[in-house]
Amino acid sequence: MVRLPTLLFCILVVFSTKGQDYWSPDSLSSASPNYGMNRYNQLLQYHDHIMYLTFPVIEPIVSRRVPLMDREGKDGYWLEGNFANRFVIHKGKYYNSKLLQRLRFTLDAVLTPRLTRDFSSPLLPSNNKFGLGLDVLLTSLKGLTKERFTPAWLTIQMMHYSNGQADSFFIVNDEGIKRNNYRSGDFSTDPLRMMLNVAHQSSDKSIVSFGLGWQREIDLKGPFGMSTELNNYYGKNRLLFNFQWLIVSKLVLRSPVTASDSAKNSSLKVAKRRQFSFRSEMEYIVGDLAEFPLERKYRLGWHAYLTYMPSLTNEVGFILHTYTGRDYLNIRFDDIVFIGQAGLFVRINKK
Repeated sequence: MVRLPTLLFCILVVFSTKGQDYWSPDSLSSASPNYGMNRYNQLLQYHDHIMYLTFPVIEPIVSRRVPLMDREGKDGYWLEGNFANRFVIHKGKYYNSKLLQRLRFTLDAVLTPRLTRDFSSPLLPSNNKFGLGLDVLLTSLKGLTKERFTPAWLTIQMMHYSNGQADSFFIVNDEGIKRNNYRSGDFSTDPLRMMLNVAHQSSDKSIVSFGLGWQREIDLKGPFGMSTELNNYYGKNRLLFNFQWLIVSKLVLRSPVTASDSAKNSSLKVAKRRQFSFRSEMEYIVGDLAEFPLERKYRLGWHAYLTYMPSLTNEVGFILHTYTGRDYLNIRFDDIVFIGQAGLFVRINKK
């Protein structure tokens, strides 16, 4: 059965996939009245969720109290996807008021399925995240038109995070050992996330950025209520840290190679559309974890992404991804793992 969140996400992707014009530092783009806004909105896109389809290798760091069973990934995994996008409701234009120029308002969606190698290759309960996002530029609008600029902005996201299941949260084996129900356990919470970001773009068009933030799990009650089993177990507060280094596309000069080239110009501008990035995302759980069964609480989770896009006029590149900590797939958070992945990096292009 197709779940409603999955169907809604597919519809949103269809209506949002259009060709994108990536900013490049040539005279035409700098002459545009929307030049500063284009740079700001492009910068925000560089820091959006990473979307991928990969082959994962997942190994436990701590021996599992109850071994994985059929349909839980006991024979390994075929694929993992992270289909994520921030669909723009509003982004600043040069003709907006000064306040609206600073804002981007989005509808955010993240789906993370994982396909096992077990009998019939079932999908595990996926991460389903839907909500709203707001980005606010904190520094000067005039700085966006400078060759070197160091903007700071605040990102706020309010999401509902669940796995769409309705079975018991825990299972108990024959020896009476209890652990999370990986096949069909009900997981639900509502994270409120705030991140302060600072970036610096140098003249060679590399961007280095840092982010520091806080995440609080909230119980909105009703259909968006938080699973009661998460209290003092999952962790309601998280300290967040992000780092990213990105080399964006740029124009370079080269000597003419043909007579026709020489007739036009002694040197030619050539756009290099490749893009390379390294991103690190960390979270540290703060607060009471008395119900977490292990003596060590494993509060730190650490992602590292290496991406390469051969051509920004296309939408598919390559990615390497590693993760250490509690499994980030919803109810599997009591499984302490190392994850290594390689595959395709995907970006939905949009104007």
